Amino acid sequence: MANATWLRLAACVLSAAVTAAPMAATAAEAPSEIKIGALYAGSGPLSSASVPLHVALEWWADGINKGGGVFVKGFGKKIPVRLVSYDDQSSPSLAGNLTNQLITRDKVDILLSDSTSVMTASAVPIARDHKQLLWDITGSSPNFFTPDNQYIVLLGLAATDRYPKTIADFVAEMPKLGIKSVALLYATADYTAFQAAAVRKAVQAVPELKLVFDRGVPVSTTDYTLLVNNVAAAKPDALLEFGYPANEIAFLHAMQDNGSKFKFLFTAYGLTEMPLMRTNGVADVLAHSFALASPAIYEFKVNHGLDRDHFKEAFEHWVESRKLPGVEFGYNALAGYQAGLVIEKALAAAESLDQLELRRAVFTLSGNLQTLAGPFVLAPDGSQSGEILPLGQIVPASTPGSTPASTPASTIDKEYGLNIVWPAELATAKPIYPAP
Repeated sequence: MANATWLRLAACVLSAAVTAAPMAATAAEAPSEIKIGALYAGSGPLSSASVPLHVALEWWADGINKGGGVFVKGFGKKIPVRLVSYDDQSSPSLAGNLTNQLITRDKVDILLSDSTSVMTASAVPIARDHKQLLWDITGSSPNFFTPDNQYIVLLGLAATDRYPKTIADFVAEMPKLGIKSVALLYATADYTAFQAAAVRKAVQAVPELKLVFDRGVPVSTTDYTLLVNNVAAAKPDALLEFGYPANEIAFLHAMQDNGSKFKFLFTAYGLTEMPLMRTNGVADVLAHSFALASPAIYEFKVNHGLDRDHFKEAFEHWVESRKLPGVEFGYNALAGYQAGLVIEKALAAAESLDQLELRRAVFTLSGNLQTLAGPFVLAPDGSQSGEILPLGQIVPASTPGSTPASTPASTIDKEYGLNIVWPAELATAKPIYPAP
C-alpha cells in the first residue's frame, strides 16, 4: 500500500514536472517585443486616407506600451509592441516591395496592409505566398478573399460587395421621392467600382428608374470640371459619386466652381471625412447631400476600447501634441485604432505567434467584439460582414428632426446636423428631396 501511494505521488510529481516544462519553455521563449509591420502613404493621391490611419496606429501603440505592452495568452504576460513602418508613397509597386521586406528582412510578427484596396492589392499575394497573415485594415475588395487563402482578415469595414448595402437598398425607395433618372460617377479602383456596380444593379432592377449617366475615371483624376458639366447636362434627378477623399475634394471643388447643384447627391466620403472636407473648403457643398454615416459620425455601442467621442478627443490631442498639421479625425483615423483593438484582443486569445494561430484567434472575436467601428463579424474567407452603416443626410442644424453632427471639433458642429434616413428601423427623419 505504501509503495502504491509512493508511486501515485511520484507519478503526480512527474506529471507536474512535464506540465511545467512547456510552461517554463514558453516563458523563456517569449519575445522581447511584438513587431508590427505597417505601410502608409506619406505622399501622393492616397495620403489623405493613409496618414490619419497610421497616426492613429502610432497613438494606439504608444498607449499600449505605456501600459506595459500587449497581453499574449500563449506567453502569459504583457509584451511591448514595436511598429516597423515604411512610406510607400501611394505606389502599389513600392508597397509590394516593402511588404516583402517586412516579411523577409524585418520578420514582423504581425503584418498590416496600407489603407485602401489600391494599396492592399499588391500585399495579398505576397502575404499568401509567404504564409504570413495579412491584417487588412480597409482593403475591402472582394477579389482579395478566396476559400483557398487563409492568410487574410479584414478589420475596419465591410467587404465592398456588402459595404454599399444600405444605399443600394435605398435605391428602390427613390421613385417614392419623385426620382426618375440616376447618374453614376466613380473612380475605377475596386473599392469604389464595386460600390458603383451594386448601385447600378439596384437601379436596373427598378423599372421606374433610368440610368442617364454612368462614367468611371482613374483614381488619379484631379480635375472634375468637365465631368461635372457632363453630369449636369444629363439632368439626373439623383447623382451618386464614389471616390477616395482626394477625388471627392476635387469633385466638390468642381461643383463649387461651376455653381452646380443636384437635387439628390450621394458621396462616398461626405460623412466619413467631414473635417477633411471642411479643411479643404468644400463642406458647404455637402449641405442636404447623402452619405453612409460612418463611425466617425454615427456612434456604435462598444464592449472593447474607447467610444467615438473619447477616441476623437484623445486622437486630436495626440495630433496637436505631435504637431501634425493637416491630419484630421475621421473614418481613417478610426480604422487605425480599430486595427489596434483587434490586434490586442486577438493576442489575448492567441496561444502562440504562429500565423494560423493568430488567424484562429482573430476569428474568436467574430460576433463577440463590438468597437466604435461597429459589430465585428467575419465571413469564413476572412472578409468582413459586419460594420454595415446607415444612410444619412447632412442638414442644417436647425432642420427639424436633425441631431447635431458630432464629427469635428469645429464650426460644423453648429452649422450642420445628421438625419438617418435608411434603413427604416434606424431612421430619425424622412429624406429631404429635392435639396433646397
